[in-house]
Amino acid sequence: LFNLTLAPGESQSSTSSLRLRSLQARNRAGGVSSDQQAETERTSAPWQIQPQSFLHEVTQPAATAYSPVLQMEYRKEFAVLTKVTDDIYRQILGDSRISMAQIKNVTDSSFSQMVKDMDLFVLEGITPVTLGNFCRHGLQMSSLAMAMGTQLGLQKEHLAQLCIGCLVHDAGMVKINTSGMRGHQPVTPLESLELKKHPAITYDLLNESNEFPMVSRIIAYQIHERCDGSGYPRGKRANQIHPLAKIAAVADEFISLVSLAADQIETHPYQAVEQLIYGASQGTFDSGAVRALLQSISLYPVGSVVELNQGQLATVLRTNRTKYDAPVVSVLHPDGNSEIFNLQEHEDLRVIRAIPHAELEMLNL
Repeated sequence: LFNLTLAPGESQSSTSSLRLRSLQARNRAGGVSSDQQAETERTSAPWQIQPQSFLHEVTQPAATAYSPVLQMEYRKEFAVLTKVTDDIYRQILGDSRISMAQIKNVTDSSFSQMVKDMDLFVLEGITPVTLGNFCRHGLQMSSLAMAMGTQLGLQKEHLAQLCIGCLVHDAGMVKINTSGMRGHQPVTPLESLELKKHPAITYDLLNESNEFPMVSRIIAYQIHERCDGSGYPRGKRANQIHPLAKIAAVADEFISLVSLAADQIETHPYQAVEQLIYGASQGTFDSGAVRALLQSISLYPVGSVVELNQGQLATVLRTNRTKYDAPVVSVLHPDGNSEIFNLQEHEDLRVIRAIPHAELEMLNL
């Protein structure tokens, strides 16, 4: 599955692959411009990293732990933005005027947090929540989608459009009967038909106001389309789906997979990544968008607990962009202390597996 995320004709063990990753590591140490251009070209995205790309404003964090002060700040801000998103949904569903100032508050806050610490921003965005909380889900997937879009070299204007489309895409869910559904998972054929109505309802609601960018409306309408034509509401194929909607689709699927249903255990983040990689190999999801997901959260997503080849347990702290399987980790020692390792710089250390939720509960982690 891992090779499916590489460029056509490249294997994880090929000489060209190893040479390229070695060059990227050296470039990363001395500057970001040259390797960013190469990495973006590999994604086959319609954008390339240009001088105007927001990525240039994002500082690559050192292999360090998160700032406790910043972590608390992000958590509080996320709670505030969840309430703001709820207000925006009420405005869309009611007769009150849409507050673009509130929407701008969400996008501006996201930009600010990504600049300070992208990995911490992503961690807060992918923390599982109970399915059915449409406002929180929209905020989470907008955060992840913005991080992915940043890795693809989008400018702030496009990232803001992506954020807005993700943020409000579930407004139509409030208008349909979702009592028996698990998030976007219908249980019966009738519920499936009901579910497929909500993108069109959302689109109509957004069209009642001229405040929303047209691109954001299209994203909200096409999030559930799939590149192989298996999605809804129109069964569009890859060349008929807006590129930003392809990014949003991957972010939405990941957040849905790792979120909690009332009667089941959520999918482990690593398993969710595996499913999306497989989906890309089958043509369901855009491969460039899935690569951007890996660049944003790594193969073993930030926040996951993993086992290393020497037997240690570690928490994934940070990503290493295209070095998907070698993140920055915090090794947990028996005495309660921890030690941070950048696995890209330690050839003797590697992740051998992600620790399942049930095992974590047994270990009291």
